[in-house]
Amino acid sequence: MTRPHICIIAFKPVSLTVHVLRQITYLAPDHELTVIGHGTPDPAWPALNWQPIPTATLRSKIERAVCYVVGRVFPAAYDFWYWHTVRFRLAYQRALESGAAAIHANDWQTLPLAIEVARVTGARVIFHQHEYAELEREDSLIWRILVRPALRHLLVKYTQDAEVRLDAFITVCQPIADRYHRELGVDPIVVYNAPAPVSAPLPLHTTSRDRIRLIHHGYAQRGRGIDQMIRAVALADRRFTLDLMLMGDDPAHVRQLRRLADRIAPGRVFFRDVVPPGDIVRTVAEYDVGLCVIQPSTYNALMMLPNKLFEYIQAGLAVCVGPSPAMVEIVRGYGVGVCTEGFEPHGIASTLNQLTVERIEPLRAAARRAAEVLNADVEMAKIVGIYDQLWASGAPPIAQQAVSIGGAS
Repeated sequence: MTRPHICIIAFKPVSLTVHVLRQITYLAPDHELTVIGHGTPDPAWPALNWQPIPTATLRSKIERAVCYVVGRVFPAAYDFWYWHTVRFRLAYQRALESGAAAIHANDWQTLPLAIEVARVTGARVIFHQHEYAELEREDSLIWRILVRPALRHLLVKYTQDAEVRLDAFITVCQPIADRYHRELGVDPIVVYNAPAPVSAPLPLHTTSRDRIRLIHHGYAQRGRGIDQMIRAVALADRRFTLDLMLMGDDPAHVRQLRRLADRIAPGRVFFRDVVPPGDIVRTVAEYDVGLCVIQPSTYNALMMLPNKLFEYIQAGLAVCVGPSPAMVEIVRGYGVGVCTEGFEPHGIASTLNQLTVERIEPLRAAARRAAEVLNADVEMAKIVGIYDQLWASGAPPIAQQAVSIGGAS
């Protein structure tokens, strides 16, 4: 029996992009997959048709900047930029040639080509926008002036296409879903970025009264407030230590963080090597509290429900979050941690100081219970269910074909 064919597109290094890896893992058992993205495939992936796409070149970045400037006066320049960008054109051609019955488009840059492929082939389109796209980099003046108008133009054009309608719109949390509903008239489905349940029981440990171990992991991005968490630990009781497991391409920032930690919290803040995405839960399980106070430097930073929050819960950690609405809802709703009143170091330290072993242990137990429902098996079942409904509605298979790039509008 022929399996339905899905083409997943993500202009990201797929082997390092957790949410795309989950799509591959959970869709592969019942679907044929073509995956278009950056990087190289992992040998551990299930069988699929991997189609690598080159990253942006210096020339393409310059051309993009020029079109962004012109587009503020003549919006057609945004379309010209998109359809004359080599990697977008190549991805479009590869998606056409895949013959997939559905296109799973990750983030706004993939949406135009997904819609245009569907216009030619009749494929179904699932749009997976992981953050609120227009404010992704609102802390950057250049982004606000040049990128946001282009993004808005393409997002509105291709979500409101009269001929090709989205079959589903997926996003990461309810506040962002509500905003897209108000602004675009769509009804997003919320899918949390939660990890898979652990395959074997995690080793349990008792929180020490003398040393409470905090962990924070993720990208070493400026503006996220990693420096503020270091300052908070420096102000908190000496029983608290913090391990940082940071990834990213800003080594200068990591050096700054190391110097700050050595100066204000010597012997209490440690930097450890990153581990592969699939090893994160088991690695952080050795800690007591996941520290997840993200500074609200952007709208997305305030509204986010990051992977790390669910990874801490899956690992059975208590969590400490800032007053970020979506995170507060999860933490209070499942009773898995504490919420600071503000984002400043003194407030974070004050909240930490109120944590005792007698308080942490019940929070950790609640996290282990919450992990039974806040996991990828539950969340990804929503995406699998979307496709099951599409096929049940009679979506026809699409024959393998090769169509000229000239089909793009």
